[in-house]
Amino acid sequence: MSLLPTSKNFASRTGAGRLLLAVLTLWALANIVPGLYRIFDPLGTFGLSVDEDGVVTDVIDPFASAADSPAAVAGIVPGDRIDLQTMRCIPLSGPQCLSLVTVLGGMGGLQSVMPNRQITLDIIPASGGPPRTVKLHATAAPMSFAGRVVLLVDTVVGIIVILIAFWIVWTRPSWMTWGLFLYVIWFNPGQTFAYYALLQRWPLAVFAQETIEALAQGAAFAGLIIFALRFPHDQTEPRWQRVQWLAPLLGVVIAVLMLLGFGNMFGYQTEKLTDFAYLAGYVIDAAVLLILLERRRKLPPQNEQRMRWVIWGCAIGIPAFIFAEICQSASLFRHIWGVAPSQTLLGLLYLPNGVLAYFASQAVLRHRVVSVSIPLRHGTVLTALTLALGVPMIHIHDELSHFGENLRLPGWAWALVVAPVLLFLLNRLHEFGVELVDRVLNRRYHSAKRQLHDVSEAMLKAQTLAEIDRLFVEGAVGALGLASGAVFRREGNVLRRQQETVGWNEPMKKELHPESDSLLLRSLERGAPMRLPHEGWDQRGLPTGLEAPSLSVPLCSGIPEATAVALLGPHQAGNDIDADEREMLGRVAAKAAAASERVIADSLRREVAQLRKQLADLQSAPTPPGRSS
Repeated sequence: MSLLPTSKNFASRTGAGRLLLAVLTLWALANIVPGLYRIFDPLGTFGLSVDEDGVVTDVIDPFASAADSPAAVAGIVPGDRIDLQTMRCIPLSGPQCLSLVTVLGGMGGLQSVMPNRQITLDIIPASGGPPRTVKLHATAAPMSFAGRVVLLVDTVVGIIVILIAFWIVWTRPSWMTWGLFLYVIWFNPGQTFAYYALLQRWPLAVFAQETIEALAQGAAFAGLIIFALRFPHDQTEPRWQRVQWLAPLLGVVIAVLMLLGFGNMFGYQTEKLTDFAYLAGYVIDAAVLLILLERRRKLPPQNEQRMRWVIWGCAIGIPAFIFAEICQSASLFRHIWGVAPSQTLLGLLYLPNGVLAYFASQAVLRHRVVSVSIPLRHGTVLTALTLALGVPMIHIHDELSHFGENLRLPGWAWALVVAPVLLFLLNRLHEFGVELVDRVLNRRYHSAKRQLHDVSEAMLKAQTLAEIDRLFVEGAVGALGLASGAVFRREGNVLRRQQETVGWNEPMKKELHPESDSLLLRSLERGAPMRLPHEGWDQRGLPTGLEAPSLSVPLCSGIPEATAVALLGPHQAGNDIDADEREMLGRVAAKAAAASERVIADSLRREVAQLRKQLADLQSAPTPPGRSS
């Protein structure tokens, strides 16, 4: 028995469920959308970085020198400590609490505040001298062109993945999709600096946000575990039922740890506790990957390919996000390496988490997916090209700024002139780079291309239509490793299958009719291969399971007898036929149509020659007696 309500019972509460879904989506967007403000107008900062114990770890970043940092100018040095006891938030309305939430509330570490913000801190010097009171006045936080670009990309990707997760739950409500949604609304590339800067004037609002954030993080990890256990059919196998019990419990543990980490607002040192909470995320991440890898072994081929997408999404997205969170919200990275990563680098570390949402959504929405190596290869090429173009452009921008305002390009010029040109070049280079990588490094592609070329040459020499059909099916199935294939050739008003081929046997459908099988024949109208949906149409008489047709390939010709449709299944490994393979099959189908026209023309020539011979024989035959010639 399942430990969670069934999807049917879950869907019966769509009214309350959709309301909760809408509220959580709006909250998630509210966390990251204000980040767009920082792209155009910088927030303020004191140049002060502290850990969860209140210990000062840096007084310069993000400024170029100590002379620009308000914290450094005020005499604060690394090793100094905020007096958490004297500044604790009791009561919440006290002025000391208003200052403390500014440097500790929310992200911790390096804080962003609204411009011109002023705070007062009680500092215990690292040198051992008497405590002193320091007043700080925020100045604009410098942000490079690269930092603005990364922030824009992070925010846009964050919005997109949240909306994707929302749409999946809205259209396919289940515990599986809700688990993915709960993970994505918190663990996404969007940044919350601006959102917390808006809340800092109201300590009670910061406390409420911290509580919601802790619950959201606990729900995110629990949701990820539930998603891993129930994908792809929203069912948990009996052997994983006990693990499913642990998901809510682990979520509660994470939420409690995060709430306790906020105890520094009441005078407690919580740095080690916060480090432990983030490291616990790595343990859960590893457990999720182990669950997915173990479950993949027992899935049928098509679902195994879908699981590969989820595994790669988790392997790329989760560690990068947690590592970025540790660098951002705690001082573990600084304790280990002695330096803190830049905000631009942190933004890049957050970005790969969008891969998880994209890969998982594709695996949920598509019952047949192409090999996961394809988006990984394309993403690698895009990243390399982005760096190849972006780094020189940023360098040019910085070099121009050194020559004074006369040579420095204004912001509108970068937005309206440089950026569009850069995006156009990036798009063209990406297309060229992906094609080059596929053609040069993809041995399987080259092998299939050579085999299909040989098939095309053999078809051009075939003597009958049946031989062409056999060569086409055997060539496509053999070269690409497909699970099934059959050709239906036009005969009068129907298209008829004459042969038993891979995946097709005697009892299965032998005729396609334009009225009842319009979806299968639509590729003839389009003149190009067309993917077939996994469900939602009449599939009676067709192969089922892995051998079910996934692609309709037209053999288009102006001669009715040379016109046919090939129905091909996915790969035997379970992955779908990709775009490059469809293109190759389309070219082979064109050769098959040309070969069919040649066979028909040869047959007509032989018939004409035979008729002429028969006519000549009749004309040369002697006239029977008694009959006038």
